[in-house]
Amino acid sequence: MATEVIVVRHAETYGNIEGRFCGHSETELTPKGVLQAQALGRRLKGQHFDAAYSSDLTRALYTARYSIEHHAEPLDPRLDRDLREMHYGEWEGLQAKEIGERDAELLRDFFTMKVSGAPGGETIEQVRERTAAAVRRAVDAHEGGQVLVVSHGNAIMAMLAELLGMPRESTWSFAVANTSMTRLQFGRRGRVTLTGFNDHAHALDIVAE
Repeated sequence: MATEVIVVRHAETYGNIEGRFCGHSETELTPKGVLQAQALGRRLKGQHFDAAYSSDLTRALYTARYSIEHHAEPLDPRLDRDLREMHYGEWEGLQAKEIGERDAELLRDFFTMKVSGAPGGETIEQVRERTAAAVRRAVDAHEGGQVLVVSHGNAIMAMLAELLGMPRESTWSFAVANTSMTRLQFGRRGRVTLTGFNDHAHALDIVAE
């Protein structure tokens, strides 16, 4: 039997709305983000998960808790550091506009993948490898079941690119909205099938209070 994995990006944070490269830095959910996560929890009501895994950063953990708050049986998210966002090195906590004022060319090269990562930070290859490995561990532990995985925007893009065997230059080719769900099926011989992508219909009508 195939194993189904639902990958969720955390809800909106202050870092998101301020345009910051938070990476491994902490940033809280906004009031809108809390509403997004609660809406996702209501949407997932009745969905059975054999396990839930989350990045250990609080924005992902809190999103995971809201996501499974209506689960029929008590379910606690299992923390995995390998589901963290990309580490941005010298750019951690900085706004994109600040980085652009310092070195617009380097920032442009990052987004076009002419460089492997931010100065002093992780490379694209490192993020692809660790995030995909985290998902595969969860799949191996719950073969034939359904698993929820809560992670971060760039981490999810890297994860998907690696799991689907996409080339490095295609890593940033996705759009991953806050609390969006991406569905993957893992079959025999390691075959991975993308069955749903960036589904955030539950959050479309939510506005900031």
